[in-house]
Amino acid sequence: MAKKTKMPMNENFESSLSRSGFTKICIDMLESKAWMSLKPRQKGLYLTLKSKYKKNPRTGEDNRNEIVMTATEAKEQYGDLRTFRADIDILIERGFIKQTFSGAPFMKANKYVFSDKWKLYGTDNFYIPEEDKRYKKKR
Repeated sequence: MAKKTKMPMNENFESSLSRSGFTKICIDMLESKAWMSLKPRQKGLYLTLKSKYKKNPRTGEDNRNEIVMTATEAKEQYGDLRTFRADIDILIERGFIKQTFSGAPFMKANKYVFSDKWKLYGTDNFYIPEEDKRYKKKR
């Protein structure tokens, strides 16, 4: 029978629980030009989206193509959906996420996937294609 792996113990300042999940952010991302260009509110949004990422350690299956933040969740965190949408656009423009499904025409939540294009931010090779950006209504 396989050994069940336990979650590591948390320090007092990390959590109110002795064992709980966590959101991984690597040092090279924190030190990148793309991360440094974000405002604190945008960093918080990225961390919120990242906390929705789940991976099953046994099967390796994950929800990387199903990262969703509903309008209700956005209103709770932001109050104003225009600010939320602007911050999502910044995360896309810096290469941290891309939109994989636009729910706008269907009154459903948008779906996002994490991107590694942030690594190229500030270089000549950095480019965000239009299909990765958020759907915007034609005026």
